[in-house]
Amino acid sequence: MDQNIRVGFAGFGHMAQVLCEVIIQGKVCPQSEILFCRRDPSQMKENEQRFGITGSSLQTLVSKSDVILFCMRPQQVQQFMGELKKIQGLEGKWFISILAGIKISYFHAHLGTHAQIIRAMPNIASSVLEGMTILTHSPACSRDFRSFVNIFFGSMGEIAELPESMMDTASAMAASGPGFVVRLIEAEARVGVKHGIPYEQALKIAAQAFAGASRLILKGERPMNLLNSIATPNGVTHAGLDVMNKLELDAHFQAVFEAAALRASDLSS
Repeated sequence: MDQNIRVGFAGFGHMAQVLCEVIIQGKVCPQSEILFCRRDPSQMKENEQRFGITGSSLQTLVSKSDVILFCMRPQQVQQFMGELKKIQGLEGKWFISILAGIKISYFHAHLGTHAQIIRAMPNIASSVLEGMTILTHSPACSRDFRSFVNIFFGSMGEIAELPESMMDTASAMAASGPGFVVRLIEAEARVGVKHGIPYEQALKIAAQAFAGASRLILKGERPMNLLNSIATPNGVTHAGLDVMNKLELDAHFQAVFEAAALRASDLSS
């Protein structure tokens, strides 16, 4: 990774903090070259102390950064872009947006069609280098920029490049998906607790069940083949799957993702 690239975070919420930690740990750039800005001065001071990086004004961040990450809330982007357009020196900058639902065309409308924009949707598992990041880019993006983004997000897990038309659905799967899986893990753990298993042990059993099943699929196993191997007729797993079928759990779980994708689409309208 080019050690001379300077990175600036416009907005510094939870996901931005995860990315900052990865940058520091992976030595993407010197820690002294990382800047960030956020609206709350007390939070800015706290973040400076915790991460050992420098809080700044938006103007300073733009002038001193090569890569600018848009990490504010999607609802705040309109006000932010109004401020950004007043600042000189945007030419040649690389812009990465992790904002759900906000399309590349929106940024081009404010920054010009020549602006190099990549949308990236990472997830919380990036903090343990098991992330899944969805990427889509504008035609103006240089090979060097795309290479930097692939290496950067690839360093924290897996990446998938998709057309922007698929971004809302893929983002719901990749970025929101861990939240839905965590909910299922918690539900499984509560069954154990109900029957006397201590919570921490029940949680570990449930989490490892999900982790192990995921690892098998990532190694090439097909879900239906695994189901046929696990669920012997009239066996324990078969009994549970029977209930899942009666509850139409697959359809209901798919509806959860559809709702998340629809919300991402709504944010762009």
